[in-house]
Amino acid sequence: MGTTSFEVRYAQVPVEGIKGRIIRNSNYGGPTLSIYGWTWRPDISTHRKPMFQEALLESIRREGVRNPVVIYATVEGDFLSFGGSRLRAVREAGLESIPALVNDYVERYAECPLVTSETVESFFTDIPEYIEFTPTGVETHYSLERNRRNTYDPAGMAWAAGQEFIKHEFSWIEGA
Repeated sequence: MGTTSFEVRYAQVPVEGIKGRIIRNSNYGGPTLSIYGWTWRPDISTHRKPMFQEALLESIRREGVRNPVVIYATVEGDFLSFGGSRLRAVREAGLESIPALVNDYVERYAECPLVTSETVESFFTDIPEYIEFTPTGVETHYSLERNRRNTYDPAGMAWAAGQEFIKHEFSWIEGA
């Protein structure tokens, strides 16, 4: 099973150092990580919702990244858990780093601020409804996809209030 000890840190993570996306279901295959028998994939981009992605890119160019992504720092490198659209937009904008909540299994970010259940919300502009400290790390999600959970968290779209793409690519959001 490998390493199971970690701390959660807030860091500006170099985007070029993020090797891929964590895959928790080993049935999908891919290289195995040293934690929990998880695997990973090198491609993190989904190429879905092009109007959303363009609006997010423009928002990041204007305001910067409002909310951190979730990263796992392992012996094998840094891997994305949540925030693929933001990471893709940051890369397209040519930025060198992205704010992240890092589940640090290797003390790579030991000098960065410690994140606790009491401080985690302070690292967000738009506080997500779902933040959980689990035995494997901190997890967060805005529940934007209608099939992912039974809830919709409006904080995840606060940056895009009233934009036209919502009607086309997120039709299940009431009042779009």
